[in-house]
Amino acid sequence: MVRLDASASSDPAPRRPLVWAALISAVATLLLAWPALLGKFLVNPNSDQYIAGYSFREFAARSLREGQGFPLWNPYQFGGMPYVAAMHGDIFYPTFLLRLFLPTDVAMTWGFVLHTMLAGFFTFGFLRASGVRFHSAAIGGVAYLLSGAVASYASPGHDGKLFVSALLPAALWALLRGMRDGRSGAWGALALIVGLAVLSPHPQLLQYLLLVAGAYALFLAMRPQAVASEPTVPAGAVVSGIAITHPWPRLGLALGAVILGAAMGAIQYLPVREYVAWSPRAGGKGYEYATSFSLPFEETINTYLPQFSGILDSYWGRNGIHFHSEYIGASVLVLAFFAFGGGLLNRHRAHAWFWLSTLIVALFWAWGGNTPFYQLVYAIVPGSKFFRAPSTILYVVALACAVLSAFGAERVLAGKASVRYAGIWAAIAVVIAVLASAGGLTNLALAVLSERADAIQANATNVVIGAWRSAVVVLATVAVFVLSARGQITRPRAGWVLLLIVAGDLWSVERNYWKFSAPAAELYADDAIITYLKAQPQPARVIALPLSENMAPHDPFIAGDALMHHDIRGVLGYHGNELGRYQELYGKNEGYQSLANPNFWALTNARFFYTNANSLPFQGAKLVAGPVRNAAGTM
Repeated sequence: MVRLDASASSDPAPRRPLVWAALISAVATLLLAWPALLGKFLVNPNSDQYIAGYSFREFAARSLREGQGFPLWNPYQFGGMPYVAAMHGDIFYPTFLLRLFLPTDVAMTWGFVLHTMLAGFFTFGFLRASGVRFHSAAIGGVAYLLSGAVASYASPGHDGKLFVSALLPAALWALLRGMRDGRSGAWGALALIVGLAVLSPHPQLLQYLLLVAGAYALFLAMRPQAVASEPTVPAGAVVSGIAITHPWPRLGLALGAVILGAAMGAIQYLPVREYVAWSPRAGGKGYEYATSFSLPFEETINTYLPQFSGILDSYWGRNGIHFHSEYIGASVLVLAFFAFGGGLLNRHRAHAWFWLSTLIVALFWAWGGNTPFYQLVYAIVPGSKFFRAPSTILYVVALACAVLSAFGAERVLAGKASVRYAGIWAAIAVVIAVLASAGGLTNLALAVLSERADAIQANATNVVIGAWRSAVVVLATVAVFVLSARGQITRPRAGWVLLLIVAGDLWSVERNYWKFSAPAAELYADDAIITYLKAQPQPARVIALPLSENMAPHDPFIAGDALMHHDIRGVLGYHGNELGRYQELYGKNEGYQSLANPNFWALTNARFFYTNANSLPFQGAKLVAGPVRNAAGTM
């Protein structure tokens, strides 16, 4: 005998809900990614993929296509460095297969597109397994895949972070099926998911995934009936030949799946572990480094009003650079706070409190060095001394809000919409918009960081427009609450309308972070200097270093790794995990003093200096090629 969820019969789900979920996730993603259908390359000058990632991946793809296997050594950067051990992106992650039959730039673009879709699809599957109606689960899936924390990874080119972010709801889905339902296949799925997360490779976000998954497994062990479901398997039943008598032994199966997954990823992390002692991160880099790029308190406002600290080039905040988004969604926040109520939705109450607790812990974590909490993290959480940017945990905040928004939508679609709650949110949204129009938020920004007054004032109009944009979104969302409470809209129609509002709300902001460029053949085209260097009879290294401000933004030839694409070996490059002793050799922390030393040139076989200076860089230099304008636009 099994207990059926009381709401299952009233769920107006279409046939084949997972197919519909895949279609909705694809459409939501293509709102941002449609230029990929035209062959555009998903990079911009601020993207790590533009500066370095493309060259890394093309180097390995070429090695594989030529039958030479995975490269173990990269001779093109920093005088040479390990390829696997120093990490050069998704070396063993399945996306490398795309590069075997697609051009590298096309494969990289679709890696982003596919994983953004998967983030929504896996969230939908997890929510459906949690007993959430079809429309509510679809809202939660779109809220996650289009959230600022996930959708904006395309801007800085952080595909490894996206891979792990997409796998987190998949891991939770597998845990739910294994811990609550006792499905033996869930443990194999969990092992595979963990193995893929290890291969991503992004150890910091992997750490967060494992912590959240571990907390969720403990929650399910202590409260196995706290998560509503489709048919629930009670204790004592037999599923797939396994007698289920108590939830605690399943924790052992979950741990075993994680260990097996870690073993699957050993091909990547064992070389990394061996290399750590030789890398710049040996011994860690201290608390100040670990807390760099924490989320400033004031930028928490961006979760509702993304223009507050400035989008992309308009950013004025304390972190210096800001190529990502914290936007949760005004509509998502309205729905998420509505998750906490009684009535028919008591079946989700314990689950909602777990996700609220997760959200609070993750938010304190993201604030990093701005609170004493992170001192505890730094002291007890393994690996924290090697990482920085605690704000990268915001994808957990985004998932928690997406799950809560689905629970909130459940209450609306169950006929529990509150006109009073709608009125409170409408008033809050209008007050914030009026306050922004009166200059209140700009004055707040000036009080926080007066030394950036010019940038703050330049962003003032954006704040006003953004505040009214968020207000309109809130008013549209609460209008559905009112219509539903009065019975003037059917529940399925209310579900579809809320889905459209959430998608439109998030798209209107996150579209700024999906910038496409011409194909790689144009971005990294050769020129007379490259032709000259490639024609040299003996391999020699090039010191590429900008000596003038007259440079295209993040020119990958002079400040990145584009020369690597043309088989030209560099003394420097863009990576960050080169040999620690090599950093000392070229004097990274002493103003690159060694680069003018003839002994250093002889040691590194450096024969050429590639720069944008209007004159010869040092006495005795001889002009051998150029000047020429390279593909990035620098002379």
